[in-house]
Amino acid sequence: MAKEMVFTGGNWIDQEQGVGGDSPIIDAHYHVFPRLGSQRAGIDPALRLRFWQYHSREWNRFWRKDTGELVTDRLLEFGSNQIDDMPDVNFRLTDRGQAEITVDGSDYVMQIYPPTLAGNEAPPQRMVAELNLAGVDMGVLQSDHVYGDLNEYFAQAMQDYPGRFIGLSQIWEPEADNPERLRNVEEGVRRYGNRGLYFSVEPLSVMQMDDAITGERFDPLWELMEELQLPVFWFLDDRTFNRVEMFLRRIAELAEFAQRHPGINSLITHGLVPAAIIHEIGIPEEVYQVLSMPNVFAELLIPAKWPAAMYPYPEGQQQVRQLRDRVGAEKLLWGSDSPYGQTAWCTYRQAIDLYRIHCDFLTQEETALILGGNAARLFGLQWPPH
Repeated sequence: MAKEMVFTGGNWIDQEQGVGGDSPIIDAHYHVFPRLGSQRAGIDPALRLRFWQYHSREWNRFWRKDTGELVTDRLLEFGSNQIDDMPDVNFRLTDRGQAEITVDGSDYVMQIYPPTLAGNEAPPQRMVAELNLAGVDMGVLQSDHVYGDLNEYFAQAMQDYPGRFIGLSQIWEPEADNPERLRNVEEGVRRYGNRGLYFSVEPLSVMQMDDAITGERFDPLWELMEELQLPVFWFLDDRTFNRVEMFLRRIAELAEFAQRHPGINSLITHGLVPAAIIHEIGIPEEVYQVLSMPNVFAELLIPAKWPAAMYPYPEGQQQVRQLRDRVGAEKLLWGSDSPYGQTAWCTYRQAIDLYRIHCDFLTQEETALILGGNAARLFGLQWPPH
């Protein structure tokens, strides 16, 4: 579906959509963050660094620092799901999206983020500029524990750039029944202006807690969400060796949760099925079933699931078509996981044009819903803003 583009002197823009248009473009998975490893609030900084190493256990691209040699061994892999079993490699965050480790006396560099990350940070000014160039109106700020507790950082970003960011609060899930943790979530909403909650199941597995998201530990949190009328953005990948089993368990738990809490909207983040298993299981019937519930939605993150060389991801397009046919376009929200996705998978504009141009089976109305209309409705935004 061809779009009429107009040259503005510095860039080509789509006159029909973009900043200030009648149909918003809202990135449901965006990031701003201070220097990685600098945050002290939330959880112990040493544990946060260990989470970075745990997240990177499947990495298989390292460069020897002394020779520049590419090494494809899984230097961070270990044979259990317990964080205490990780190898001692002096994992450290450096600069330009890089981290370093030391194995058998040799230093190795790994590229965990794009090399454009000067100072290993994604400040709001830089990320607003990315939105502007791509014609994106707003970004929903997701934040895993590796970034830190960013309530105040998000608040400052939303204050400095009104109407460009939607912040999500965060909780340390293993202590979700702790009154102080709950107050922090509420403060993120009432004082700092966040409009949702990001919830990850990974810390439960990492901390060896066999808790269901429907367990009693989380009842106070869900009562707070109902009181605040906030959506929950779910990361449902435990990152365990039995990934398929755990993912299907979490999907079943989410179905039970959605039934118990019809007043809470849920969104499954990171493109529904974890990239590590999607080519093994596709989109299981259980996922379609939970998405058929009126208060459950899905983030589309197609570029994360296929090699960049496969753009515009024909298999991913087919999954978008199937999701549209099975659950409807009104359940689907586009996300990019920027700034990571802007270099690792495709350009930021390509991540949008995947739907605007290449998913030509979508109607104009369906495309508008996926690229922003559904997100605006989920957060109760009036568009165009006054």
